[in-house]
Amino acid sequence: MEAEPKLQKFSLSLLGSNFASIFGDTLYRFALNWFLVASYGNAKVIGWLSAFGFVIYLLNDIYVGALLDRFNRKWLLVGADLGGALGLLSLAWFVNPAMPQIWLLALLTLILNIDISFAYPASRAIIPDVIAGQHISRFNAWASAAFSTGQSLGPLVGGLLLQLKWIDLRSFLLLYGVMLLVTAGINLGIRYHPTPFVKTNENFLTSMVLGYKYVVAQPKLFESMLLTMWSNLFFEGFVVAMPYLVQKVYLGTAANYALMLTFSAVAGIVAALILARFPQYNGMRTLYIDFGVLAVLFIVGAFSHSIWILGALIIAFGFVRETFVIKIMTVRQQASAPEYLGRVFGISFLVTDLFVPFIAVLVGYAVGPLGRWTILLMGLILFTGMLVIRWVVYRRNQKMINA
Repeated sequence: MEAEPKLQKFSLSLLGSNFASIFGDTLYRFALNWFLVASYGNAKVIGWLSAFGFVIYLLNDIYVGALLDRFNRKWLLVGADLGGALGLLSLAWFVNPAMPQIWLLALLTLILNIDISFAYPASRAIIPDVIAGQHISRFNAWASAAFSTGQSLGPLVGGLLLQLKWIDLRSFLLLYGVMLLVTAGINLGIRYHPTPFVKTNENFLTSMVLGYKYVVAQPKLFESMLLTMWSNLFFEGFVVAMPYLVQKVYLGTAANYALMLTFSAVAGIVAALILARFPQYNGMRTLYIDFGVLAVLFIVGAFSHSIWILGALIIAFGFVRETFVIKIMTVRQQASAPEYLGRVFGISFLVTDLFVPFIAVLVGYAVGPLGRWTILLMGLILFTGMLVIRWVVYRRNQKMINA
């Protein structure tokens, strides 16, 4: 109770951290995906690198939540970004910009994804120890707006930089490394008032197992995990397909790709601002409506040959992905006990990443033969999964009521 007056309504440091981290990441991944399609002529390398990266996520997701519930979350956040920055700035000088070495890109992916495995759940689990409870829902929307602003500026700046003849992949790596250093500095300024950790005699493995049992036992958390797992098949599959669709199927340019990603992220900012203004819509029930509308748009849009329709789908994708992040994050923060919050977010990232290696490789190979029909497949995946999850959750809740 004594710590409550210290908590803030708003945190500029957390907002700046959300912006800086994603700006550097989006800038780098925009350039990487474009250069890989240009160098290798297909999306297979993107698929394999994405799959490898998500395997790294999975391995870290298993235990990172337990660490967040045992150690200072702020210092884990700062340390993760510093490690990523040092790795990037060291290895950038060895990359061959004309034909990037796969082994080096895999090593960079390993370093960056270890950073993200710690930084992303830490930045979300830390919020209840920075922001007062009644202001969390609104702050989540503002934090996501900052996140989406970074996402919008990343490809926009990347597209502009690609117009310069001397810019290459190494330049983007160095820029990302600098942004991670800036992010670590911003994180040092967070006014963090951690809930005192309850010391127990349970070992690390027991702590992890208890976290998983806790999530399964909580109806809202269980439902949020199912929605995350299935929707991310759609989200990450489309991210892998996007540069190939723009460049090879719809014959777009780097500028087209950059503008589409920018407007997609701007749509995310609009979504965040709407939820900040109307927090009553920040919940699980409206998330099903978001997914249903997006799925129908993809199914219908797949029958068009126009690059502008593709652009509209990418914008709608950005809007709904942002509402998903805000609503799911709020549900988890409000439905979790403080002593389990780190493990809840660790598990949430585990289910987020669980099937992505499979879908990334599959889409990397399938987008070439399927072309624009990949969009139809994505829409069907999202719509079918949404209906099945709604039915499973309803049946489970009925059994719990009757028990």
